[in-house]
Amino acid sequence: MARRTILAVAAGLLLLLGAAHVYLHPTLQPTAHEDDTIARLEKLHQALAEKTSMQEKTLASYKATTLAAQDAMKAQANPTTSRIEEAVAARLAAIQREADLHAEAHQEHHEDPYILQKHNGHIPFVFVAGLEGTGHHWWKAFWEQCGSKARPSLLGPLAWQRAAAVFNAKMALDLPASKLMTEAARAETNTGGTVYALNTLGGRNDEAMRLLKASAPGQQLPWGEGEGMGSYPNWWGTPTPDHKALQMPDLTYMADALRGVQGAQLRIVLLTREASQIVRSVCDKRNFAKSVGGCAAEVQILSLGAGILSTQLEALPPPPSVICEHVRFGKLQAGDAETLERLSVLSGIDDAARVAKRVRAPPSPPGGAGPKTERAKRDREQLVGVLARAQEAAVSACARQALRRGA
Repeated sequence: MARRTILAVAAGLLLLLGAAHVYLHPTLQPTAHEDDTIARLEKLHQALAEKTSMQEKTLASYKATTLAAQDAMKAQANPTTSRIEEAVAARLAAIQREADLHAEAHQEHHEDPYILQKHNGHIPFVFVAGLEGTGHHWWKAFWEQCGSKARPSLLGPLAWQRAAAVFNAKMALDLPASKLMTEAARAETNTGGTVYALNTLGGRNDEAMRLLKASAPGQQLPWGEGEGMGSYPNWWGTPTPDHKALQMPDLTYMADALRGVQGAQLRIVLLTREASQIVRSVCDKRNFAKSVGGCAAEVQILSLGAGILSTQLEALPPPPSVICEHVRFGKLQAGDAETLERLSVLSGIDDAARVAKRVRAPPSPPGGAGPKTERAKRDREQLVGVLARAQEAAVSACARQALRRGA
């Protein structure tokens, strides 16, 4: 029994000595060198992880670039689809913007638009505001058919001189022209019993130039030719075709002259036409585009004119001193009953509908056949879309003017 006890104690001592040896022996413990190695391995692992992440991002970027390049190649291979998608997206955005503007106008005013009534006690001063190619010559024929019921106003050619003073940089005669317009507005309003045509009818341009020269001796007139139709733009480019984009009338000058004149009312007839017909007129029939470098340049000038017209409409004072009303030339030319009734109201001429049915505007030349290739046809469609959007913006500006209320 004692022997077994002695052997057990000895075994325990041996185990204790072995454990102490392992613990105390330097080669069996982690050294400072090993600690440094482990730290470097951990840094290497972190660096590899970061590099892997960067490579994954680079691969994702390469993938996105490749997809974009493929889309571009598809669009280049099929430009029609690309243009149609862009045109549809732009059209939808424009429709939404116009809807928002109309909603905002109704919410702001909480009133119905001003509706012009026949024989409201005002002397009508009518300005036909429209792009080149929208039917100004029809209006000239209409006013001429009205005979003595319609007279040319001195305000129109004087307002054109004021506009030319700006785009031709001859501002010295702007103030004299403004004073003459104020005097003419009072004199013509006092005459009464008629409607004054501010443009298209013509007949007082020479008188306007003579009065303006007399008011400022020694000064060169801002505009030395005819007054034109008062379209946007007005006249060919003078002195060079490049000036055509600058030659725009200004409604605000007429509104300023008539402001505060008792019994006068400025009536803006916003004349529009299908954009495809306008482009056909100016590019194929009358060939206005040739002088400015092609159809695309002509349409761009017309779109610029629509933008300027929109801005001027937004700047007009509220009814009843000024009223803007939209008239579609296609309906006017076709003898639409409702349109002819509004023509009677706008002109203040009771038998305007009967007179309008007798109007035969000068026929336009037959012109060319228009675009022939598929590419040319696609380009023409794009130009028509650009012009249509610009013209619609002016229609919206006209509608907002009728909603405006004075302070």
